[in-house]
Amino acid sequence: MPTVWIERTYESLIRDPASPLGLFPVWLLLGPRQVGKSSLLRRLSAPDRQVINLDDLETRSRATADAALFIRDFQGPLLVDEIQYAPQLLEVIKRRVDEGASAGTFWLTGSQNFEVMQGVRESLAGRVALLNLFGISDEEAKSDARTPSDQFERILETGFPKLRGVLEGASRDLYISSYLQTYIERDVRELVGIQKRRPFELFVKMCALRTGQTLNYADLGRDAGVSAVTAKDWVSLLEDSFLVKLVHPWFPNRNKRLVKSPRLYFLDAGLAAWLSGWRTVEQARLGPMAGALLETHAFGQIYRYYRHRAREVDVYYWRTRDGQEIDFLVDHGGTIQPVEVKTGLPDPRDLTPLGKLREPNWKHGVVMSLLPSSPTRLSEEWTARPFHDLSFLP
Repeated sequence: MPTVWIERTYESLIRDPASPLGLFPVWLLLGPRQVGKSSLLRRLSAPDRQVINLDDLETRSRATADAALFIRDFQGPLLVDEIQYAPQLLEVIKRRVDEGASAGTFWLTGSQNFEVMQGVRESLAGRVALLNLFGISDEEAKSDARTPSDQFERILETGFPKLRGVLEGASRDLYISSYLQTYIERDVRELVGIQKRRPFELFVKMCALRTGQTLNYADLGRDAGVSAVTAKDWVSLLEDSFLVKLVHPWFPNRNKRLVKSPRLYFLDAGLAAWLSGWRTVEQARLGPMAGALLETHAFGQIYRYYRHRAREVDVYYWRTRDGQEIDFLVDHGGTIQPVEVKTGLPDPRDLTPLGKLREPNWKHGVVMSLLPSSPTRLSEEWTARPFHDLSFLP
């Protein structure tokens, strides 16, 4: 497998002494397993930064038995890997911070949101910068896929750094199947206590088959053999593990956005394709999920574009009862960017007119497409841009 380091967007932010991170003594980097959180922070660590790896069972046992006694052995800058295994350390870190720790003294990583955030809210509120790292983005990979085949090859490669450049199917199959087994054993069984391994594996696959679709918990639960209540709980677990993200519908009334049915998107379209059984470029490109996988990949790139720069973003979808829709409304700082995702160049008549929807804070609509090599004006309201070009985002 390749060992070439791919520079991550975060590197310039972490190295910049004038970055907003300088306000916080604790930096918490959250994201799914195996996306390079530890590698990134170790790469950027000064020689005097000590490392606590809580994936190691002996280390974990000592940390959870007596957190205060355990951390006495560590002075100065500290990197704590997989903090969710010993949330007891957060209270001890809080005491160190209150004694006057400088910016970035404590670097933490976590692969499970629920346990970590519960401890952060109780111990480190106002003291910690919350960051997200996901799989390698097209921007970081310097991808400029020009054809549908090239783009779907990039999707199937996934965002896992260890699969960068790995096109051989057996190697990818072994890596992803091992990844899922580790995820289920460590995060699902150990941390959350779900013992139904086989039903949960089936449930994850049922979710992958629904990426890009509006969620119906009753239908999802029925197909997976669990109740609607369990389906909703398990989707929340997948969110807390950074495997999926729910996208809510856009309404001018913000309360309605939370009560209407969301859409489910995997944060790694390649993982969704693998779970759905689409293992080759031709299967993925020509199969019935081609549009959903491309849309899922577009969502993942948009989300990474902001979160890998430590910037906040809300993404919504818009759909009417008569079938008019916009794939994504990207809301950054109150500016709304309409985005459609297409394999080709659509007929302008098939695009939703923005005139009646558009408010002063709405930008010109953009179609992310695999066809144009440069921006192509489709109408007064929509422009097609190359799929990998996200420079239009607010």
